[in-house]
Amino acid sequence: MSRYTGVFAALLTPRTAAGELDLDSYRGQLAMPATEQLSGYAINGATGEFTFATVDELTQVTEATRAAAPLKSILCGIGAGDVRGAIARGRAAAAAGADAVLLPMPSFFPYRQDDLRVFCIAVADAVEVPVLLYNLPQFTSGLDVETTLSLINDHANIVGVKDSSGSLDTVRAMTEQKVAGARIIGNDGALAPALLQELCDGVVSGVACSLPELMTAMFATGGSGEAFAQCSDLLEEFIAQLGSLPTPWGLKVTSEVRGFTRASYPFPLSPQRVAETAALREWFEAWLPKATSLKAGAGA
Repeated sequence: MSRYTGVFAALLTPRTAAGELDLDSYRGQLAMPATEQLSGYAINGATGEFTFATVDELTQVTEATRAAAPLKSILCGIGAGDVRGAIARGRAAAAAGADAVLLPMPSFFPYRQDDLRVFCIAVADAVEVPVLLYNLPQFTSGLDVETTLSLINDHANIVGVKDSSGSLDTVRAMTEQKVAGARIIGNDGALAPALLQELCDGVVSGVACSLPELMTAMFATGGSGEAFAQCSDLLEEFIAQLGSLPTPWGLKVTSEVRGFTRASYPFPLSPQRVAETAALREWFEAWLPKATSLKAGAGA
């Protein structure tokens, strides 16, 4: 599954004060440093706040990404609460230029594994591009290992998994059972052990929307050496600082510090959140040279 190797930056979806797409701000992410080292972009996922996006907005974001990055792979999230919504988003993503879609499970209501299996099959049968299962148990019904492996084995258009659970159980089982599917880590905190244990083909990284240099340098080490240890330590520091804010608010702050996007939030910030975002901004501005200077050292 070489087409899904490397680092895919999970992009933010900035909006105006009126809640409309801010495509000018969005495009700033497509001119980030280290873009030549990225394998591609993941759009309209959790980092892109897919629960807010309409089908038309998904089309606009996909088209903007394809226009700015004609040679990069685009993985597009098609999350919806029902099979009709997911299929509509999958078809729109394919028509707008996505190479594959990321299929999260339906959110809000809890479902059993047999429910998730028929949901995934119905979508994969109806979508024209390859489907990567998107395991996001923090926000949706979680896929267990057996369901994931059976779907990849049994359906030709389900070509792998983007596992954002933080667990390595699924990618380890795929490796041990020699399942012919893409093993994509979707939780930045799980990347270091996945590389060390040779359990992943690629990573969809939210951190890469703010620190593409760090994530591409880390992946390039293959999970060994002094550069890997340095990158891992820096990544752990960064993730720890994001922890006080909801996903993906901390990435909005750090992306804005770097001049990639303008931070936008789905509702007004409380006074405490204003203080927390200001503290993160101050910390990140002081800490950033450590991460960007490592890139040059790692590549030397």
